[in-house]
Amino acid sequence: MGLYEEIITKPNYSLVRSKIENFIRRFFEESGAKGVVIGLSGGVDSSTVAVLLVRALGKERVLGLIMPYKETSPKDVSDALEIAKLLGIEYKVVYIDKPVEAVVKISPWLANKIDKVVHGNIIARMRMVVLYYHANALNYLVSGTGDKSEYL
Repeated sequence: MGLYEEIITKPNYSLVRSKIENFIRRFFEESGAKGVVIGLSGGVDSSTVAVLLVRALGKERVLGLIMPYKETSPKDVSDALEIAKLLGIEYKVVYIDKPVEAVVKISPWLANKIDKVVHGNIIARMRMVVLYYHANALNYLVSGTGDKSEYL
């Protein structure tokens, strides 16, 4: 039985966690980066990845960015703040309302084409811009996180 079959049929969570942490550590060391930046939403996915990053690299190498938009629930922001504080990582709150609205305003001829999906994509892309801006300025890597928590 191969490793992946064993993980699926007889999950050993300690083994899985260890393999993920070793992958993170190895990838980080090979990159030459000084740290990792992660977007903290307050959800399960970003919180889980933040824990794995801290376990693999240490809290001093992880920067959490909390990037609320005006539609972000206060509970999500407080959850993100709580995980950052519990992990002891440095964190910054970056409000993205103004840059998102600036993107919408630069193409007024598209105003009637911006539906909920388009607007949501602009918000997601702005968060990526902020993550990569910080990563490039600090010589950090950007850690990706899934967004599956709403399915739980």
